Amino acid sequence: MKSRPRRPPPTQIQDIALKLTFAVMDESRFNRGPDEYKSIAARLLPLKVLTAKINQLLEQAHRSNNECNGFVLPKLCRFKGDDRSITFEPYPQHISYETVREGLEASGMRQPRWRKSRNTR
Repeated sequence: MKSRPRRPPPTQIQDIALKLTFAVMDESRFNRGPDEYKSIAARLLPLKVLTAKINQLLEQAHRSNNECNGFVLPKLCRFKGDDRSITFEPYPQHISYETVREGLEASGMRQPRWRKSRNTR
């Protein structure tokens, strides 16, 4: 039996993009069957529209964060086992088209598109 290759888990930023994707779609992200996830994936907005709506939500979140003196949005820590120091970065203000696409692919909500091979002779 042929096994499918495993996808790496989404990065922190990709995970934020996924959370906001489900918010844009007005759907719950967890406790769903595979058919429900496929149904949501089939109804996803075009990637450019989805990215624009995600960035609108981020803009709203940052506006409300400024009104609450910084108590709403967490800081992100990308600490790995071999790092020598812990650094925190601010919550993203903008998420790129590529990050949204890669997050959807990492979660299985979007199939990777064919890419031209770099090894041409």
